[in-house]
Amino acid sequence: MSATTQLQAPVSIVCVFNDPDVLERCLRRSITAGFSDAPQTEFLPIDNRSGEFPSAGAALNHGARLAHNPVVVFVHQDVILHSLSELERAAHILLRDTKIGILGAVGIDSRRRIVGRMRDRVVQIGEPASVPRDVDSLDEVLFMIRKDLVLSSPLAEDPLLAWHAYGVEYAARVRRAGMRATAMDLSITHNSLTTNLAHLDQAHRKVGDEYPELLPIRTTCGSVYKGDGPGGVSRAVRRARGAAIWWSESLEALAIGRETHGPVVLADIRLIVDDALRHGHKRGLQVLDIASTPETSVTGLARFDRDFEVSAVTISEAQKLIDERSEDEAILVSGVRRKDLSHLPMPRDTPHTVGFWRDTGMWVLVGIEAEALAPLWSTVRNRPFAGMLPERRLRVNAE
Repeated sequence: MSATTQLQAPVSIVCVFNDPDVLERCLRRSITAGFSDAPQTEFLPIDNRSGEFPSAGAALNHGARLAHNPVVVFVHQDVILHSLSELERAAHILLRDTKIGILGAVGIDSRRRIVGRMRDRVVQIGEPASVPRDVDSLDEVLFMIRKDLVLSSPLAEDPLLAWHAYGVEYAARVRRAGMRATAMDLSITHNSLTTNLAHLDQAHRKVGDEYPELLPIRTTCGSVYKGDGPGGVSRAVRRARGAAIWWSESLEALAIGRETHGPVVLADIRLIVDDALRHGHKRGLQVLDIASTPETSVTGLARFDRDFEVSAVTISEAQKLIDERSEDEAILVSGVRRKDLSHLPMPRDTPHTVGFWRDTGMWVLVGIEAEALAPLWSTVRNRPFAGMLPERRLRVNAE
């Protein structure tokens, strides 16, 4: 048996799904492709199209009871697993270190940092973590628990946690028990098409009420504070923190603008990329990811019936692909750093927009006229310093 094999442990992958097409394009396809590296991997898709299970916890607990391997991985249907070997390496760590109660692909630590590198829709997010790092909570996109632990202490099935924060609650539960909640790089892409925030505030209040001694609990969808709720003092805290983030983003946009010779918008491209394609009447999107590695490239995806693929490229390769771009396709260059901009010149007749957001970094959207996109970032929040600095301060005339 090789050293690599010895450092891996077989896993049972459990997913509750309601869209067979999404499951096939994303999770099932990637698992099938990875079986050669992890032949003992077990896949247990739980069909909930009929609404048999009233909560994610109920469906996933059912899957855990069917599992044969010592570690159970709970994952969303719209996830691409780039390496089953990475999952099994993490499972080996989980089995070896019994102080770890739960391990996930992405979490938030006590300093509000995203821990765990993953691609969220069209961009990479999170700090790299080659080994498990302690976090306040884990995102439900993917996390793993030892089978014996999850059978003795199942995921929450409370109606208030039906489809939200059940991973957050489990992380709090193991922390209360003196174990660690951790995140590490697991090489995944989350091709999410929606952001479901319905009743999220209720789920967070439920977790806060259950674990008051752990507050504040930072999550990927905001922080749970003491006094959360209508009129709670946490609202003022959030406003103050939001203003500080916006100010730091404005400063970064100012620096980027000096390099790009043009204005920079403040926008989370993950949430508006589909609207951008619609406004620009594009049939597809090609993401050129400068910050990732070739094994995380993925083709054959779709976003609202538009073709979607991601390629890990160098700056020079990105420039060549931009020059060869089809007119009915948009290109998003992600993972761009300021020092890269001088190596990514845009022809004068190539429409493009440069943007920045704290969690996603800098991005460049190519192929759609700025006028068509203007409604997507028309608020004060989207303008560095709220437009109080004259545009000439943000732009160096390229004439």
